[in-house]
Amino acid sequence: MQLIVKILDFLFASNVYVSLGVVSLTLLSLDIRQTEHPNLLWFVFFATLFVYNFIRLVNVHSIISLSESLRHQIIYRFRTFFWIVCIGSALIGFYFFVTISEYIFLPIIGLGFVSVIYGLPIYKNGSHLFRLRDVPGLKIFLIAFVWAYVTEGLPALISDEPLYFLALFERFLFIFAITIPFDIRDVNYDASHLATIPQYFGINTAKWMALLSILSCELILFYRFFFNNDLNLIGAISIYITYELSFILIYRCSLYSKERYFTIGVEGMSILMGALFFFSQRCIG
Repeated sequence: MQLIVKILDFLFASNVYVSLGVVSLTLLSLDIRQTEHPNLLWFVFFATLFVYNFIRLVNVHSIISLSESLRHQIIYRFRTFFWIVCIGSALIGFYFFVTISEYIFLPIIGLGFVSVIYGLPIYKNGSHLFRLRDVPGLKIFLIAFVWAYVTEGLPALISDEPLYFLALFERFLFIFAITIPFDIRDVNYDASHLATIPQYFGINTAKWMALLSILSCELILFYRFFFNNDLNLIGAISIYITYELSFILIYRCSLYSKERYFTIGVEGMSILMGALFFFSQRCIG
């Protein structure tokens, strides 16, 4: 059991887990459109693996001085291996990018540019290196937008369909909601100038904002099922179950929740949503 836990911790630290989450939501959006596009899924996986590892590794020395969390200790200890993973995922991701670029070249270039400069210093102001994520209050909205566009927007474009803005907004709210617990976890480590939602409004208000976002997702889901008919019953139920579990996890999270509560539980909701929808459609297929 201890070995399994250590393997899971390593997967979290290497960002394989978060990459599976992005792929899972992308697969969900493809499934709703009854479209198969494995190259897009492979690209999304390796691109996410590259971006998240690159941002973490570039900033690992400054992070490790502020945080003693398990994941940051693992990243620092195995940083050479993670650099190999980062470079390898970049090369593989580029290969799959070439295979799909004719469909969604400009959106991918734009999203990739924003994702990379998110954690890279843009300019130096005195002794402070300014990054895009340092813009007060911007971080969570940027994360939610990029995740939403990658997992809902790209499947629409590659399926040669117009963007479905209601579904895009629903995905944005879901990512926004499950990102807030991580800001609660990091409230004592994030610089005060970041003005994260828990820092600015307080932890309780931040939790209620996340819970209201989940409730809004459920209302949009009901509307899509009853009025737009773009989801079948079992598919809608599978998504609804994930929203309810996310609601519970957000409601119960606190500043003192264990690290794995966030990495396994909250982070896992995106994987669970895609997996439940995937199997629900195969069960009735």
